[in-house]
Amino acid sequence: MAPGLAPQLAAFKRRLFNLPAPARGSGEASNGNPVQVELFLNGQWVDITPYVMVRNNEGKISITYGIRDEGSQAEQGTSTLPLKNADGRFTRRNPVGPYYGYIGRNTPCRISVPDGMGGKSYRQQCEISKWPKQWDPSGNDVWVDVTANGLLQRLSQAPPPARSVIYNAITNPLSASVVAYWPMEDATGSTSLASALTTGSPMTWTGTPALASYDGLTASDPLPDLTSGTLTGGVAKYSDPTATQVRFLVYVPKPGLTDGKVICAVDQVDYSAGSAQFWELYYSTTDATNSLVLRTCAADGTVLGAVLPHTVDVRGRLWYVSVELQESGTSITRQIQLRDVNGGTVYVVSDTETLTQLTRVTKIAFGIASRAVSGPTSTANLPGVAVGHCTVENAVTAIDALGTRLNPIGEPAGRRIQRLCGEQGIPFEWVGDLDDSTPMGAQGKQNPLTLIQECVTADAGLLYETRDVLGLGYRTRASLYNQDPALVLDYTAYNLGDIPTPVEDDRYLANKVVVSVGGVTATYEQTDGPLSTAPPPAGVGVYGANADSALALNLAKSDTPTLIDHAAWRVHLGTVDEDRYPEITVNLAHQSITPDMRRAILGLRLGDRIQIIHPPLWVGPDTIDQLILGITPETITAFEQRLTFVCAPSSPYNNVAVADRPDSRIDIDGSQLLSDITAGATSMVVTPSPGQSMLWSTSATDLPYDVRAGGEIMRVTAVTPWLSDTFGRTVSSGWGTADTGQVWQAAGGVATDFSVAAGVGTQVLSTTNDPRRTFVNLSSILDWDMYTDVAVSATTTGGSIWAGPVGRYIDSNNLYWAALEFATTGALVLGLRKRVNSVESLLATYFVPGTYSPATFYRVRFQVMGAVLKAKVWAATDPVETPEWQVTAVDSTFSTSVFHGTRSISSPSNTNVNPQVQYANYRMISPQTMTVTRSMNGVSKAQSAGTDVRLAYPTYIAL
Repeated sequence: MAPGLAPQLAAFKRRLFNLPAPARGSGEASNGNPVQVELFLNGQWVDITPYVMVRNNEGKISITYGIRDEGSQAEQGTSTLPLKNADGRFTRRNPVGPYYGYIGRNTPCRISVPDGMGGKSYRQQCEISKWPKQWDPSGNDVWVDVTANGLLQRLSQAPPPARSVIYNAITNPLSASVVAYWPMEDATGSTSLASALTTGSPMTWTGTPALASYDGLTASDPLPDLTSGTLTGGVAKYSDPTATQVRFLVYVPKPGLTDGKVICAVDQVDYSAGSAQFWELYYSTTDATNSLVLRTCAADGTVLGAVLPHTVDVRGRLWYVSVELQESGTSITRQIQLRDVNGGTVYVVSDTETLTQLTRVTKIAFGIASRAVSGPTSTANLPGVAVGHCTVENAVTAIDALGTRLNPIGEPAGRRIQRLCGEQGIPFEWVGDLDDSTPMGAQGKQNPLTLIQECVTADAGLLYETRDVLGLGYRTRASLYNQDPALVLDYTAYNLGDIPTPVEDDRYLANKVVVSVGGVTATYEQTDGPLSTAPPPAGVGVYGANADSALALNLAKSDTPTLIDHAAWRVHLGTVDEDRYPEITVNLAHQSITPDMRRAILGLRLGDRIQIIHPPLWVGPDTIDQLILGITPETITAFEQRLTFVCAPSSPYNNVAVADRPDSRIDIDGSQLLSDITAGATSMVVTPSPGQSMLWSTSATDLPYDVRAGGEIMRVTAVTPWLSDTFGRTVSSGWGTADTGQVWQAAGGVATDFSVAAGVGTQVLSTTNDPRRTFVNLSSILDWDMYTDVAVSATTTGGSIWAGPVGRYIDSNNLYWAALEFATTGALVLGLRKRVNSVESLLATYFVPGTYSPATFYRVRFQVMGAVLKAKVWAATDPVETPEWQVTAVDSTFSTSVFHGTRSISSPSNTNVNPQVQYANYRMISPQTMTVTRSMNGVSKAQSAGTDVRLAYPTYIAL
């Protein structure tokens, strides 16, 4: 392979696949100079570099591009450059200047530098609209300070379209097969319906049609209602065709019409007596079931051949109707296509009619009386029917020829931008999948740039001016997700051209956003966390430009979930709790910038991810990770090229949950350290934050993952319950030590009443009404979530046995208890109980369906969070946990704790001999113990109880 070809091919492939990397600006060869400035004069590009940057040897080119600091959307790019004008060549009105007659308003200009691969890297394509002449008193220094603007400047001043989306779709470009077109969008007070063709004649009416009364299609201006009028339009003469096609929009009201009402009649030149002269498309309840039927008629109204009925019910819907007639020898193929404008489905019926032929169409009529002498007939007028955009063609074309412009609702934002640019003749490029962008609502009649910006706002992507040509580009929001860095700069290697000053302010803070679509609003706000809407110090209060006044979006859907998703995404962007770096500067002339880095920098695009590694300690240990939003400015002199990137944190777009991303991890709602840990500790106990209950995943497939606590990032390699015991040991006169290291204590009865063997911890109730208790020290844990399996050795006789877990156990007479009652009737009852100073009371009760079986384990889950107590029970052999909490109570009697464990007791009247209560699979799943590797980001320090613990790199749900 030839030298230099490999990187060129690699760059080309990267560009095709929208990967971040340098790419050639064009196939043009560089002249080797540090910069080249060209004007498009008299049909060709002219190099004017010798006249740039030479005034007093101090001149420079300054370029701005993309989003400015503090901005919210891309602005027109600008270039400022001084031009030496001693010979008057840049004076528009100087008749002896060499460029006289060639420079003027919006003269194209382009600026390039060598791309490092033998070609050019265009830095800006722009237009010069002003040529301000200046000189010093001596006349020795004559110059022009030129300011050139990007394409957005000119587009912002363009007028809105004069006609509707459908009108423009039909006429731009107008198919050569169209011989007549009536838009029927004429305003109230018009005296006829104008033809859109210069050779066409207007439609006239009888009666009084209600003009501009139907507004059920936003892609069209309002259309006429034919309740009290009929329409007739003559077709200018054209050569006899071999095909005739008539298309129009029609709305049939929900109640339908009477049988035989003529929707549309098509007349052609009568070529012989008894032959086809006109066709009637009529509504029928006899020849069809509330659908449309086509019949061919001779001049005297005789129906020729069979009718062609449709099958779809047309009531209550807007249709794009296509009546298609195609000659084939001595036969005609007749076809009716009905396209549901809102649903998109096309329904087709066709047949073949023999011994007839086509001539040119002479007239189209809507809502006239039937002229057929057989079959269902009816009088004139179409109650509640609206029609519009009727075309007559001498060829059959595809029913979807208008594309999305028939009804743009649902069109992806990226595709709409692409289409709008195509309609305006604007070169367009893109990054990402245009189909994977927000579905848009209706397209209004606004300035094209306004319509484009509407799409950008809805999708939340980036619009930019292209550099290879004078055009536009769009980067979809989805293309910003989960990028690899396009450029990595090393602070310690002096890759930066200036100190990157971090800013932590409330400029972009938005913790509450109201979104509005078509008058429907929805609100999302962040109510917890340091940037929440809670008043300080819990939060920062309400922030955001759209906290009260709604952000109006044009979306295909206006349902509440969709609106909340859009509001939530904007709150996600507006609550990034980290520094932003408005300016990151590089100097391509600095010796630390390698050729590969230079090519990478020149190839950077808006939205690319840029990182600064090894930042100084006083900034913090984390890599500076930003997205490029613009360049303000890029300056080029004879000695250096400096680029200052406008940036914003990339974190909102990193770790976004998308399909086929196995490392996606959603953060829990809140977690904190239960107790202090030292700087060298390799395990820590975490518990849900107040008011939360979500737990960390213990699955091996999810491990390892990184968490952040007090600014330190730790790698979690294992997560286990704080207390877990499978009783896989043999112990007499006690329960010994749990699997997780806690020592069980026992109380009540005698020591021999307690034992462990074969996976079971046993308590023998050798005396009645005398509780047996096992417990561990749990003084630091007030809230918990735990499971244990409970069984009794025999069906109770004489009186019940109660057994289950206890918590906030201060002493034997002060505790909470989730107790299973094994009754003498066989009933199993779950109760939430408390003992206060030896007095026991029942807080809540649940009767388990059926009866219990002795020696059968029942699994109890007991959770206490603040003052809320919950419990449930189900068969331990059942693999599915019962979903609902069966007993719930609110009680704030105990707000301290000493122990946690079990309690079993028999009724004074119980007559079982030494009944046993057995416990198995004791697990306190909250709090949890994390095994961690410390100081993943270089921070190593002791951490205090209550420190917030969250995922270091959480995954966010994509919009």
